[in-house]
Amino acid sequence: MNQKITDGVYLNILQTNQFKTIRLTVQLITPVTADGMTRRSLLASVLGASSQAYRDQVAIANELQAMYGAGFNMNAYRQGNLAIFSISMRIVSPQYLRDTIDLQEQAIAFIGQLLLHPDVVEDQFNPVIFNREKENLVRYIESVADDKQSYAAVELRKLYFKDATQQIPNYGDAADLATITPDELYAYYQSMIANDRVQMTFVGNIDEAKTVADLAQLPFAPRNVELPTIFYQQSLYPQVQTKTEVQTVQQGKLNMAYQMPAYFYQADYYATMVMNALFGGTPLSLLFTNVREKASLAYYASSAIDAFRGVITVQTGIESRQKDRVLEIIEAQRQRIIAGDFEQAVFEQTKLALINQFKSSLDSAAYLGQQQFNRLFVPETEIDAERFTQAILAVSKQAVQEQAAKMQLQAIYFLKGVDTDEA
Repeated sequence: MNQKITDGVYLNILQTNQFKTIRLTVQLITPVTADGMTRRSLLASVLGASSQAYRDQVAIANELQAMYGAGFNMNAYRQGNLAIFSISMRIVSPQYLRDTIDLQEQAIAFIGQLLLHPDVVEDQFNPVIFNREKENLVRYIESVADDKQSYAAVELRKLYFKDATQQIPNYGDAADLATITPDELYAYYQSMIANDRVQMTFVGNIDEAKTVADLAQLPFAPRNVELPTIFYQQSLYPQVQTKTEVQTVQQGKLNMAYQMPAYFYQADYYATMVMNALFGGTPLSLLFTNVREKASLAYYASSAIDAFRGVITVQTGIESRQKDRVLEIIEAQRQRIIAGDFEQAVFEQTKLALINQFKSSLDSAAYLGQQQFNRLFVPETEIDAERFTQAILAVSKQAVQEQAAKMQLQAIYFLKGVDTDEA
């Protein structure tokens, strides 16, 4: 149950004895913006590097070790139209401790120190820490350009999405990053702490009354927050958007984006999951077996669903001269699904693979916590293995065929090697 702590601040506790740990997550949520993604990404690094109480990463590491090796993570990401800043911890559940240390209270205090008491000098983030973390992020963004598989995914995103806020990756934009100063980032931080919706999600064997009392260490002020629907939708392009880029690469990258009108646990979502798994989402898929293995046209070939933005992407690594042939055979696999030209045994095995994957994920407190979060914005989100199993098993061959027919090719990005000829 999601309970209100104060206006715009909520606590959701998933009481379970399934784990020997407790997972505590605090998320700050706001509508996604292009410049906000970069600032939140940099903030995750700056806030996670030092605070008033912990002046460097050694002090942070020592404190985590003193809490019986607690796990800690701070990051920024996007789900559809929402930008989410997240800080999470994993601690040993109290009943497994030999002493009477109040580990939960310590963990909440630790979160509060890093999140609410940052390393600030004269109304700006400590310039030494800021400059180091900014340079680290610059190097990371540069490394993405060197990883051509990741680079192609970024370029496809730019090509497909009409909205600039959706084009920006989770880690932000290099040009925007160059303009950020310690005082400007601190002003953004203050606005985030004061105005974002705060969602706290705790998973484990938890004393609810004690937890509410412990949260006095996180004195978030009331705030009035209006958030958009989580799902991003865009109109179809009148024709497929294409871009070819030439670089000195040994392996060409051919990536594609299809608009897919099926969203996270909404109508046709289960059928779309099965269809994508058949198409390119598993080692049993048609892309893997026919494009990669039988035809030997790709070093890798797979597909993935972004269920918050209604898009299925295809990623391949190919010999550049085989581009047209690869495009043809990828479309042929989609047409096979539309025609129902796939083995019943593969169909059933694909369903079982999805069910087993879901059941395995339920063994993760992080996954359960994220699904609890998702339920706040998508109430249909499933966390029950039996219901998920029945829904997947109920997906018919016809439903899968219909979902494949709904895929609309919208963008093709091709990274071509300079030393090959395109067929």
